[in-house]
Amino acid sequence: MSLVQVTRCVFAITLAGAFMAGCRGPQVGSPPGTADVRQREAHGNSWMLPGASSGDLIYAVGGCGGTCVLSYPKGKLVGELTGYYGYAACSDSNGDVFISEETEVVEFAHGGTTPIATYDVPDNPPLGCSVDPESGSLAVVNGPFVAIFPAGSTNPTSYSTLIDASFCGYDNSGNLFVSGYDGQNYGLAELPNGSESFKKVSVDQSVGNPGQVQWDGKYMSYESTKPGQSTISQLSISGSSATVVGQTVLRNVRKRLTQSWIYKNSIVVPYVSHGPTATNIGIWKYPKGGRPTKRISEFGGTKPSGFAGVTISVAR
Repeated sequence: MSLVQVTRCVFAITLAGAFMAGCRGPQVGSPPGTADVRQREAHGNSWMLPGASSGDLIYAVGGCGGTCVLSYPKGKLVGELTGYYGYAACSDSNGDVFISEETEVVEFAHGGTTPIATYDVPDNPPLGCSVDPESGSLAVVNGPFVAIFPAGSTNPTSYSTLIDASFCGYDNSGNLFVSGYDGQNYGLAELPNGSESFKKVSVDQSVGNPGQVQWDGKYMSYESTKPGQSTISQLSISGSSATVVGQTVLRNVRKRLTQSWIYKNSIVVPYVSHGPTATNIGIWKYPKGGRPTKRISEFGGTKPSGFAGVTISVAR
C-alpha cells in the first residue's frame, strides 16, 4: 500500500468516527444560563452566548457535537454549532466562517448560529477552503479539483490542481496555492491570479506531510501534519520554485497537528496528544514557535470527537 493510500485510510477512519458520533445524536454540553438554553431551543441546539460576537472567535470543527466556538485568545467556550462537524474551515475579512461538510460548504456570519449561505461543491467531499482577500472569491479544494465561487455566487468553476490536494490558500495578490500529494511525495501547486490552469511548484527541501497553506502577511506558509514533525515552513515563491526561508517549530505536540490558522502574531492549531484524534487546541507565538502560550482542553464538559481544524473569525 502506498503512502497516499495509507494516509487516505487513516483520514477516512478518523472522519468515519466523527460521523458515527454524530449519528448517535448531538453530544452538546450544557451552556451556562437560562438565556443560553432558550437560544439553544430556538436554533436547533446551536447556541451563542450574548455578546460573544463583539470579540474575535475561534471556530473548531469536530467538537461540541459539531463545531465549538471559543473566545480568542482566552479559549472560553461561548457557543456551539450542532451537527456541523466539518472537514476543515476558513474565514474571510468580514468575519464570515465557512465549514466544509460532506457535500457542501456552509457559511455563517460572525457569531451567528444559522447558515447565511450554502455552496454545493461538485467534487465531494469538500476539504480545505480559502477566501481571496481582493476579489472575495471562495476556493474549495478536493483532491484533483478546486471549485472557485465568485463573490456572491453559488455557481463555481472547477480547475484541475495537478496533485491530490487537501488544503488551499490565497496570497495577498490573489494567487491560489494548494498542498497535497504528488504521487507518494508532498506536493504544491499554484493557480496564478488571472490564469486558467494550475502549475506545479517545487520546494527546495522537505516540508513534511501536506497541511494548511496560508498567507502569513509576508510569506506563504506550509504546515506539516507529519507525526513528529510539527512545523510551519515559510516559503518564498518565484515562478515554479519555492525556497524555505524560515521554519516555525511548535513544541509540546506529542503526535501531530491538524489544520491550523495564523492570526496576527499567533497560530492556533488542534493537535493529537493521546489516541488517534485531536482533542486539544494550542496557541503558539508565530513565527517564533516554541512552547504553546495556551492550551485549550475544556469544551463545556463534552469530549471532542476529533478536531479537524480551526479558523478565527474577526469581529468587525
